[in-house]
Amino acid sequence: MRLWWVVLIAFCASFVGAQPYVIERFDVEMTLSAKAELEVTERIQVVFNESRRGIFRDIPVHYENRHGLTRSLFIDSVSVADQNGAGETTKLTREGEGIRIRIGDEDVFLVPGTRKTYVIRYRCRGMMNWFEQNEGWAPSAQLYWNVTGDRWDTTIQASSLKVNFPESEGGKDLRARVFVGPYGSVLNQILNKVGGPVEDHATGTRMTLGNREFKAERLTPLGAYEGFTIVLDMPYDAITKPSLMEAALMNLSGMWGLLIPFIVLPLGLIAWWKYGRDPAAGVMVVAYDPPDDLSGPEAGTLLDETVDKRDISAAFFSLAIKGHLTIHPVEEGMIFKRRTAELRLTEKAETLGLDQLERQLLGYLKKGGKVIDETDLRHDVAPNLMTLKNTLYGMLVQRGYYRHSPDSARGITFGCGCGTVIATGILFTILNPFGSPIPSLIGGVIGMAIVLFFASHMPKRTFVGARAHDQVKGFEEFMRRAEGDELNWMAEHHPDMAMFEKYLPHAIAFGLAREWAKRFEGVLEAMPDWYVTSGHMHFNSIHFSRDIVSISDSIGSAAATPPRSEGGSGGGSGFSSGGGFSGGGFGGGGGGSW
Repeated sequence: MRLWWVVLIAFCASFVGAQPYVIERFDVEMTLSAKAELEVTERIQVVFNESRRGIFRDIPVHYENRHGLTRSLFIDSVSVADQNGAGETTKLTREGEGIRIRIGDEDVFLVPGTRKTYVIRYRCRGMMNWFEQNEGWAPSAQLYWNVTGDRWDTTIQASSLKVNFPESEGGKDLRARVFVGPYGSVLNQILNKVGGPVEDHATGTRMTLGNREFKAERLTPLGAYEGFTIVLDMPYDAITKPSLMEAALMNLSGMWGLLIPFIVLPLGLIAWWKYGRDPAAGVMVVAYDPPDDLSGPEAGTLLDETVDKRDISAAFFSLAIKGHLTIHPVEEGMIFKRRTAELRLTEKAETLGLDQLERQLLGYLKKGGKVIDETDLRHDVAPNLMTLKNTLYGMLVQRGYYRHSPDSARGITFGCGCGTVIATGILFTILNPFGSPIPSLIGGVIGMAIVLFFASHMPKRTFVGARAHDQVKGFEEFMRRAEGDELNWMAEHHPDMAMFEKYLPHAIAFGLAREWAKRFEGVLEAMPDWYVTSGHMHFNSIHFSRDIVSISDSIGSAAATPPRSEGGSGGGSGFSSGGGFSGGGFGGGGGGSW
């Protein structure tokens, strides 16, 4: 047995020796101020087994959270010295989603066996999270920090962390957690109150939590691409949360970039006046039917120039009314109930009465089989949503309402606007006396908002389209209020199930399904044959209208939402269920030798 241990140790030693460099110690000391500023000092002790110039340290500054939103970390005051305080040759560059600190002289190679200690210092802002509620824990200010990073291509034989933070009287509302392992690992040790040192053999860590100091240490080596992440919860008011203005002006060191909105705004006005204004088509008056026999999805899209989930949902109901599917209400939830539905395809094969959008949608539905639920909609319809949108826009172009697709007009405007903002931002960053991109980023965000606003108003209707738009607005107004003369008109035209069904897709696309059903109270006496309920429910037009609203919303949402994918970290809590893992939070990155 002793012989096997000797062989194993010799094998590990030979493997470590085969690495071009090894990190013998990675010690980090951080000081968190009440103003939400973090001073970081990393002491990285390296032994080089091969000739190298030095190391590089990568630190991410942009983080995407699980909701797809991006958070940014602001880093400045970067410096590197050796163990004696002498400055090291460094080069700071932007690499991907972060910065790279390259340490070493390009013309100087270190001989094998060289030991060096690199002391990297920098200041961070924007890394704090505040939580009003955190799964039973008191409202907290949270530091979620990837201490070593999980992208080092070598072994870290020993690592430690010390965090100094504003004192919490009596250690109230303090807790800490350590994650270790490769990215995504949930192996962790936790302290829910002041105390320690406490060792955990599973994680190989030791933790101590005091009133104003937190220490953590990894007792065993971290392999290549393994990391060491901490989460520290403090009282909510221990760290001052920056105001929106302070967050916007954070780290601002020059003003050039703030001029971007003042350039984009007049350019947008000129472009809209010349290319985006609709021709005058007259005064809107109440109309009792849609122009040109427009379908519900077409009318809804013409009204606001966007294809939203209500327009898509209207197409489902149109297919049902035309006999191609039936809708079967389903109630989900025990306490908080919601109404959704199963869709069941009929045997009807004739499609001559369907428009291009409806035929396309029916083809996607048939991929899910005879019975279609929300999961099928997400897998078979949602991934093709862009195709459905383009089809609907194309139908309006074919009618002569637009010369070009509204989506194309928005896309071209957005592309040109983005190019202008980006080019201007780069120019102003170069002109900035400090070389800081932050003002250009702030101005660029505002400039992009202006570009988005003008892009949304750039689709230009033809004279025929502008006139049809006014008529659709008049028809929407009729469906919204239908009283007085409108009710007399409905009485003269004998409102019945046929009229209700004919314009139900329009009501859904306008968001007026409940109002439309209310106009037929006392007229509708039985469920339509495409709407199939269980049992022998007595028909009630108001209950029916509520069902239509909730079911159309759930169908539209499912059809517009592809299957979910998980991921991200930066803005989440390291204590919430499933929220913490090794490599999560801010900081992190990794490095290598060069």
